[in-house]
Amino acid sequence: MPARPDQPCVLAVDGNSLGHRGFHSARQEAELQGWTTPFVTGAVVGMLASAWVEGPYDAVVVGFDHTTNQRKLDWPEYKANRPATHPDLPGHLQALRGHLADCGFTVVEIEGAEADDLLAATVTACVARDWSCDVLSSDRDLTTLVGPTTRLLRPRATFADLKVYDEDAVRAEYGVAPWQYTDLAALRGDPSDGLLGATGIGPKMAARLLRDYGSIAGMYAELHNLAPKVEAALRGSRARVERNLELMRPIPDLPVDVEAAVAAGVDHTRVEATLDGLGIYAPARRFVRAVTAPTPPPMPPMPTEPDELISVGVGAGVGPTAVIVSPASGEQASLF
Repeated sequence: MPARPDQPCVLAVDGNSLGHRGFHSARQEAELQGWTTPFVTGAVVGMLASAWVEGPYDAVVVGFDHTTNQRKLDWPEYKANRPATHPDLPGHLQALRGHLADCGFTVVEIEGAEADDLLAATVTACVARDWSCDVLSSDRDLTTLVGPTTRLLRPRATFADLKVYDEDAVRAEYGVAPWQYTDLAALRGDPSDGLLGATGIGPKMAARLLRDYGSIAGMYAELHNLAPKVEAALRGSRARVERNLELMRPIPDLPVDVEAAVAAGVDHTRVEATLDGLGIYAPARRFVRAVTAPTPPPMPPMPTEPDELISVGVGAGVGPTAVIVSPASGEQASLF
């Protein structure tokens, strides 16, 4: 359920992340059938249907990497260690862009930017309007976007298995606040992007330093207060850590029109018609069922005192229900 049910809620989707997962999950079956239908689009729409239980959403914004990557231009080693892209993948990602746009979703791609940057811009625009935003991506780097009205929905083993990160979940897993996550990643490094961290500084040490000093800048300002070995390691790695931080931060001030996205809304009949035209029937039905499912009412507050009696569910066509908590057992018993 969005943090602000009385305000619009946007689902910001990492098109590249989901497209990659969709391609590799569908590849075996699709190759047997000769890619006669756009399986990648079907897989991605199925993921959107799975995420909808966390909604509902008033708009879907999908960000894609541009072929020109400003970070690679600035630092050629960025992501250079990744395996070669499957030769068929770019074509399927390009087709996915068109199919999602035909469904009526807002598809965004800006020269030099990655999908991460576009999702960050979407979140920034939503926060400025006091709207809620959920980010759907497998990319841990987007953890830094989590806030009071922003959550990260990260698929795990299967597309339907989403781990939802709010501020408390981020602190529990990483030991830092969401806004500190980019500093944490810069300190520990990200081998998948070819970024080495500070020598001898693991995730637990990095988290402790950030809890003590707030940020990388605050930590380097207090190097003289650290243990000699830690001070030496951080001093020797400073250029690398600060380069990581620069590469990991989102490109600022990208234009993502969330007002237009919300005005366009989500037309499930258009999505269904588009997918039916592509021969993607099962994902189309899943999406329609997800979007049209009734939204459950918010849970009533739980009793705060042992003998507190609360009435819930009183409304048109609904009889009163009383719940009492036994002082002895703490168990609830329904009286009606």
